[in-house]
Amino acid sequence: MPRLMTHVLAMLIVGAIWALTPALAKLAMQQGMRPLGVAAVTAAVAAVVLLAAGAARGQLPPVDRAHLLQYAAGGTIGLALANLFAFTGLQRAPAGLFALMVPLSGLLTVMFFALARVERAGLWRSIGALVGMCGVGLAMAPGAALPDAAMLPWAALMLLTPLCYALANLLSVKLATRGTPPLAQAAGTVVCATAAAALLAWPLGHLGLPPTPLLAGLLLMQGALTGLAYLLYFHLLVHAGGVFTSQIAYVITLAGLFWGFLLFGEVPGPLTIPAALLIFGGLALVTFAPRPPPFSR
Repeated sequence: MPRLMTHVLAMLIVGAIWALTPALAKLAMQQGMRPLGVAAVTAAVAAVVLLAAGAARGQLPPVDRAHLLQYAAGGTIGLALANLFAFTGLQRAPAGLFALMVPLSGLLTVMFFALARVERAGLWRSIGALVGMCGVGLAMAPGAALPDAAMLPWAALMLLTPLCYALANLLSVKLATRGTPPLAQAAGTVVCATAAAALLAWPLGHLGLPPTPLLAGLLLMQGALTGLAYLLYFHLLVHAGGVFTSQIAYVITLAGLFWGFLLFGEVPGPLTIPAALLIFGGLALVTFAPRPPPFSR
């Protein structure tokens, strides 16, 4: 298989898996599980997969202070808290709506990097971020992916998830440790995410085993698939580059709408099409805009 086709296939697999995560979480919560309980179980399985892969390659996570701080920030904010907000909102809001919100993380990352003087936003990136946010706002309007205005507070809660993703992206740069293999960083982050989700779940009463063997099997499968997605994601970062890998956001959105329709019969309204076009257009402007000059030191 040509190298480009291999990369495209890997991108499609990662996007489909990450889009399936909130849909399966919604199914689990409909069966009585709580948001952080779902997050802790799937993260634990993914952590085992990543640690096993790291051990096989001799790339286990370092455990010095700098690395632990990096893992804790990424795992707590980018996974545990992000999943708490997403899964709590998904108890009431459609899975397809959340899929339309995912690209907002990339747009917010541009703004956070500029505010933290990590990387300038530039004119076209700023316009792209604004266009994408307009698309998310339209997606939350009745007649788009939000069928009932009464769900708006739950949709607003889910907006905190891409905010967490963007903040985790910023912290991953600020706290980055040189020379650590991406697989080791991913494994350490997911291990800390498991611990953070469990620690947050315990006082909230969210911990608990899946109530049925079928649901337990689904969560085990999702955890294993999540671990696989991380492996493919870091493979793409190394071999295909960051710009190509960033296109996964489009796949997540389209696959998320598909999973919402397949599993829950969600049929978005006609405004979903212009909302998706605005989101994709904004993301394209942010992704392909010329890199602005760096901040002066």
